[in-house]
Amino acid sequence: MQHAFRAHAPSRASGVRASASRLRTSVACRAASVASKASVESEITWATKLGAKLEKVSLSSDILTDKPILVASADVQPGEAVIVVPDAAWVSVPNVAKTTVGKLASSAGLEPWLQLALVLVAERFGSAKSDLAGYASSLPEDLGTPLLWSEEEARALAGTQVAGTLNGYLTFFRSTFAQLQTGLFAANPAAFPPAVFTLPNFVWAVAAVRSRSHPPLEGDKIALAPLVDLVSHRRAANTKLSVRSSGLFGRGQVAVVEATRAIRKGEALGMDYAPGKLDGPVLLDYGVMDVAAPKPGYSLTLTLDEADKFVDDKADIVESAGLRTSMTYSVTPDQQPGEEMMAFLRLMNIKAMDAFLLESIFRNEVWGFMQEPISEGNEEAVCSMLANGARAALAGYPTTLDQDLAALRSNSAAVGSRAEAALLVRLGEKESLDAVARFFEDRRATQLKRLVYYQERRLRRLGLVDDEGRTTYDSFFKDGIA
Repeated sequence: MQHAFRAHAPSRASGVRASASRLRTSVACRAASVASKASVESEITWATKLGAKLEKVSLSSDILTDKPILVASADVQPGEAVIVVPDAAWVSVPNVAKTTVGKLASSAGLEPWLQLALVLVAERFGSAKSDLAGYASSLPEDLGTPLLWSEEEARALAGTQVAGTLNGYLTFFRSTFAQLQTGLFAANPAAFPPAVFTLPNFVWAVAAVRSRSHPPLEGDKIALAPLVDLVSHRRAANTKLSVRSSGLFGRGQVAVVEATRAIRKGEALGMDYAPGKLDGPVLLDYGVMDVAAPKPGYSLTLTLDEADKFVDDKADIVESAGLRTSMTYSVTPDQQPGEEMMAFLRLMNIKAMDAFLLESIFRNEVWGFMQEPISEGNEEAVCSMLANGARAALAGYPTTLDQDLAALRSNSAAVGSRAEAALLVRLGEKESLDAVARFFEDRRATQLKRLVYYQERRLRRLGLVDDEGRTTYDSFFKDGIA
């Protein structure tokens, strides 16, 4: 099961390194980019000409990084809109379809995100400009995401889940670009000149689309709403993004950033870019990290073994419970494994003497049985799988947890640097894996004899065993004979 410890996304630090973190003076969040004040002002000017509005909001600079941020220019009440962007100002599929590149991309049946990315390349790097050029040119060259890091910078992520996901992304983008070169680009050389539509420009545009698209403007409805991308990423958010109907008969739409609580004058606007994601994936997708409220972790994927002779029964059980045969759970340094994850693990490890629970007679109840320990052998198998898997995963990193903690304490990575971001990603994963290993090692060593298992629980329900685990048979026969 070691493969379960090597997929999906990661995060950052807390727990073991809490004291080390306090040694650093870090900003509350990393900006979504390293945009200059001039480029941000340019974006504001462009968007407001198309009807966007900033209410009780002004441009300021972060006191530690000097990067431009949006702050409240007056006290804001909960529910008040601070940014309103009409769909006429969005970089959306309907709007990019008005451009030559957008029309061709749409006619070719490309996915929405790809249509937006190709138009950004044309508007930023090409000579034929449309109304969208003002927005494209205002975006920073450095978007912060590891997608645009140098090879040397990316090496600091070696061994992490972020690195694995990053490599997968880059492979996919290169493959997609190669297909475009031999297809759409070759068929329309005037619209897609090779000097403009290069791989680096394409990857930059893809990163721009990903880092500036926020729910609910994603998927098939993906759109970039200017000004919204200027709100800082903060886990302790004070605003949220929503989309509302507008215009005659509600045919139009506006993206609205509204206050979720009272915001004091001078306070920076903050929005949680991805509430359900760990810090590693947020760094990869958006190029940001909130060091004031870290969300470290490791994404553990559990999959039913196709070689298990009971796999069909187990698949039926998890699907009946509304789950899939492959599930991903986030493990963190400061939280014990959840009930659903433990139940899935117990089901995965059912075999031999416990296999009777998979019989059809128990089908409607078996998932409920999995919520508590099944047998000592089953629980020991669960503990060994997770403890051994976590230790093996930790051994696969180029550096150890102690080495990374020492690097954090020594301030060897500059605050706000990519080296710091990579260090925090490594620590987040390793602390989570170490916590998992310790939890299951302790459970295996000290708890297995103390747990109450399925057979004992059943006997108790039948009144054949008391709460202390002693049989009631003797008293039954004694009282009965007497």
